[in-house]
Amino acid sequence: MRSFSIERLIQLPSWQIDFDWKLRNIYDKLFLLLLIVSAILRVIWLDQPMGEHELDSQKVYGSSLIFDETYYVNVARILLGLPHNPNVYRGAPLFEDPNKEHPPLAKLMIALSMRVLGDNAWGWRLPSLIFGIFSIFIFYLLMKRISRNLKFSLLATFLYSFDNLVFVHSRIAVLDIFVLTFMLLGFYWYFGNRTNLAAISMGMGTLCKIGGFYGFLTLAAYHFLREIYRGKQKEKQKIRWYDKLGWLERFTIIYGLTVFVLLFLLDRLFAGYENPIDHLIFIAQYTAGLIREKPVDIESYPWQWLLNEVKIPYLSSGVQYKVGEQVVSEKTTVLFLGAMNPLIIYLCLPVMAYVTYKYWKKGGAISLFILVWFASTYLPFYPLSIIVHRIMYIFYFLNTVPAVCAAVAYILVDRKVPHFVIILYAVGVVAGFFALYPFKIIP
Repeated sequence: MRSFSIERLIQLPSWQIDFDWKLRNIYDKLFLLLLIVSAILRVIWLDQPMGEHELDSQKVYGSSLIFDETYYVNVARILLGLPHNPNVYRGAPLFEDPNKEHPPLAKLMIALSMRVLGDNAWGWRLPSLIFGIFSIFIFYLLMKRISRNLKFSLLATFLYSFDNLVFVHSRIAVLDIFVLTFMLLGFYWYFGNRTNLAAISMGMGTLCKIGGFYGFLTLAAYHFLREIYRGKQKEKQKIRWYDKLGWLERFTIIYGLTVFVLLFLLDRLFAGYENPIDHLIFIAQYTAGLIREKPVDIESYPWQWLLNEVKIPYLSSGVQYKVGEQVVSEKTTVLFLGAMNPLIIYLCLPVMAYVTYKYWKKGGAISLFILVWFASTYLPFYPLSIIVHRIMYIFYFLNTVPAVCAAVAYILVDRKVPHFVIILYAVGVVAGFFALYPFKIIP
């Protein structure tokens, strides 16, 4: 099969680089349909499953908390002065964030939603839902902007929207989807030559969870590497290092000011810190203490993520069938699982190898950005695991999932894979998604 370079497929006129609201091409129409389907899948049964939980030492029946919602929803309750689980952050003062190991921005957005909608599942999860759906939209725009290729953009976004880890984090009240969405938005603004907005967006992601720094690292690394190697057939061009250093200085200052100024304000109002330095020192010390010689239970090594090993059961519930007092069978009705779509993650290593080969042979902005994104958000976990023995979990891979989706789409377009093969693969991806879909029966 003859290969051609996706880097040369500059097909879009300038008015189609962003979303064409007039829907003058089939790809934007298909994307709009994809976005609607993705939104519906995330919205339905948002308040499920139901169960019994504890508030101020009383048992109440309502929507069950899923995985780390146990912490973040109760943080929001404490911030709002509402009844909360006494076994979580016991003795924490009201109206102050007790979860000081993470910056407060995402938790404050959850609390604001609960203030408006009430202490219920919609109140807890609406911010994650909005950010999750918006991340699909901005990822599509990002892919269009870096490639100007509609087919590649739609394929990459399709894979992203049907990844299970992305899906689950788009509908539960935890911090990670906020970080990823701000990261994608920062990438989008960077490729629109809006450095200030890109830096601010990366700072906002870091204010949700300190891992947002990896987005800053991605752009800094890419900006320096993008002109160093242009492929063997490209003419050598003098690199203006002074300009690059000037850009990095500006990018770093705006990113740093966003983090420090907003953290200063949020800490004084909601976290009890007089200055952000003390808070950042605490986060660093807390993180340094999360070590273990070998993973246990739901912990894992970063190389295990590529094989979808050590999946995390975020929440599992079911029914038991009894004869008298004896349980004769059990059926799982709900299973929220921390795991990637196998039809995507199992291709990670071969597609990254292919993108590396293409960049080595031809150069190109798309392939380089995919590689830098993958390396900056994933590879740092290797020394942290091997040398520091940092405790890790499979959902740390969430920020890297879009890069893998882009790499899979890259090889499908670059190798000019026949449409019927792509359709068969897409059917497999959807099947993999529904195999992991948390609701096994209609609630």
